[in-house]
Amino acid sequence: MMKSLRILLSLAVASLALSLGACSRTQPVSSSVVGPDRGGDPSAVVGCPTILANTALAPDTFKVQTGFVPRFTNRILRIHVIGDVASTPNLDAIGACATGLTPGILVSGGHANVFLAGTATSISGPMTFSAMALAPGVAGELLGTDALGNSMHIIWPVIQGVGVGSPIVRVELRSWDAALITPTTRLDVKFDLTLQQGLVNHTIVGSCANIPLDGTTVNPGFVPQPCPLTLGAGGVVVNQLANMVLNSTALGIRADIIGDVAGGTIGLSGPCAASATPTIQFTGGSGNMTLTGKATSLSATGAMTFGALAFPGIALEPGVVIATDANKNKLEIIWPQVAGLGLGAPILRLQVGTWTPLAKPGTKVDVNMTFNAVGPNGLPATFTAAARGLTLPALK
Repeated sequence: MMKSLRILLSLAVASLALSLGACSRTQPVSSSVVGPDRGGDPSAVVGCPTILANTALAPDTFKVQTGFVPRFTNRILRIHVIGDVASTPNLDAIGACATGLTPGILVSGGHANVFLAGTATSISGPMTFSAMALAPGVAGELLGTDALGNSMHIIWPVIQGVGVGSPIVRVELRSWDAALITPTTRLDVKFDLTLQQGLVNHTIVGSCANIPLDGTTVNPGFVPQPCPLTLGAGGVVVNQLANMVLNSTALGIRADIIGDVAGGTIGLSGPCAASATPTIQFTGGSGNMTLTGKATSLSATGAMTFGALAFPGIALEPGVVIATDANKNKLEIIWPQVAGLGLGAPILRLQVGTWTPLAKPGTKVDVNMTFNAVGPNGLPATFTAAARGLTLPALK
């Protein structure tokens, strides 16, 4: 590409990226100036999906499922926008390729701006981020920064091993106009990023509006399904993912099983159970973590029995029901979309609060959970979930 063309394109990018209407960004300097190229690229890594070029006038749109502020201190303002594009391949599909040691798809840069909700008043100023690289020491996450220490991330939860869910775009401010912020402030965020595969570029734009600072989610893409009229007899959960996600002297040992029964009954129950006026109630349950293939429990009290799983309240934990026993053991169900975590099957969680010396990092563990429920028709149901041979992680 000729130097003069690069200069002109660079000026065009700067003009649009710094404007208030960040939803219609142009492509960055690395973008093609000859229009779409649908022929692929011979240098692409084998096994990577092939991205298609687009133009500054027709970028791809990030379809938001949820947005929220997971962290806000006097030094960090972190915004998460969860969702994906509708095109093929989407961000979820390119995750493994983009986060590999020799990525076949690059994120060559991006822009973002954070505003007071419903206004053109920016608290951050327009931000331009460097090409994204693997976040140090973290799997499944790309990171780009600017000169002020602000950063933009793309996070793939499945690759990180933290759950099943759509990609997360994180915009993290380390510098903003604090005088504009009050406890009731709500924010709008706008961003763009550009994928690059060889000479082919694909620009994505996204935005999320009216995000509160207290961690409450906005769910522009969430359309609740009707509550099931019956839970049937319950059923056995088909696992999508199972993992030992925590081994902490302070918090305990935690296992997650992500999945649902045939027909998705647990998932459909979320808005109806995680409610101040539930029509579906999880009346109790049980759980155990044992050495793989044995009956030896890692819990200091052996098999655990729980009372009713209660909804903590939308201000504390939306999309959750939880039971805690006298030994700080916990049984929990999390509905990701109701909780503002994006699309995904229910997360069934067992946490052991007091454990035996057998619970050592690297130990192979079997996990069993049972959830008793009563449906809207008043009839009982029992759901069971199990996972075998999970590895207890390093102590934190």
